[in-house]
Amino acid sequence: MICSPTLRFPRCHSSNLIALPDGSLLCAWWSGSEEGAPDNVILSALRPAGQRGWQAPRVLTDTPDTTDSNPVFFLYSAEQLWLLYRTGLPWVRLMRIRSNDLGLTWSKPEIFLDEPGVTLRSGILRLENGRIIIPLMRYHDRDGALSQAKSVFLLSAKAEKGWDFSKEFDSAIQGNEPALAQRKDGSLLAFMRPYGIDSGRLFIIRSESRDRGRTWSEPELTDLKNPSSAVDLHRLRNGHLVLAFNDNQKSRTDLSLALSLDEGQSWSYRRVLENALGRFSYPSLAQSMDELVHVSYTFRRTHIKHVEVNEAWIMDQH
Repeated sequence: MICSPTLRFPRCHSSNLIALPDGSLLCAWWSGSEEGAPDNVILSALRPAGQRGWQAPRVLTDTPDTTDSNPVFFLYSAEQLWLLYRTGLPWVRLMRIRSNDLGLTWSKPEIFLDEPGVTLRSGILRLENGRIIIPLMRYHDRDGALSQAKSVFLLSAKAEKGWDFSKEFDSAIQGNEPALAQRKDGSLLAFMRPYGIDSGRLFIIRSESRDRGRTWSEPELTDLKNPSSAVDLHRLRNGHLVLAFNDNQKSRTDLSLALSLDEGQSWSYRRVLENALGRFSYPSLAQSMDELVHVSYTFRRTHIKHVEVNEAWIMDQH
């Protein structure tokens, strides 16, 4: 386990995992009394290169009188690591802290995107042309209440001077908390949790972009089950795609890994990570320099768990 419950932090959720260039792993998540509570903070833990154990968690952000949640790392350059997170409810704002020593020390929090109602969950990509793309959800004010969130992407402008939004997803099939991967031809694949869909159609939703994230194809249902819970998608260095998701339409169990050898067209190999009683959810994927696949995820809302496997394990159907 990366973290276990304490009197101060009895609950935890929504971890994000990154493999750093020095061979270490860094994980962040929110902890507090309950989801959305004003005592929620962002915690982080490090697994140093060459070691099996995780160091004790430490507090990265603690905004007074409001909730911090949904941390997402991004290696902006070899010298600088970002952590984006959301603060406040219901009209969240995106915040950022930066580190110039791979997470040992951090800057003071700053507003990254001053647009209320925009939130994030999954990993940030730098495309082959240098563009940064951040998968988001955006809530709208409808008569003073929050409307259903719609997926949208934040794209770095030319020379990274500012940011632009992609076209917002507006379809009969709605998904949110998008997870991204770029394919060999430069196109993008987004997988989303189903949201606001009747129980008979609870499958992961997919969409594609062929203009580096500005416009997206009409969202469509896949044959991959999902109980309306976050998924993660990661391109391995050999070009294969790995997907972490709950292979179940009723509850957040059967947390599984699937492997695609054809860039997301089919998922021929699947293995279950957790199928006991309880909820196991919100996975985050990373690949370390030794080619291992790492997964962090919420374990019964009281722990953050880490598992490492290789491709052969996913492909072993016995």
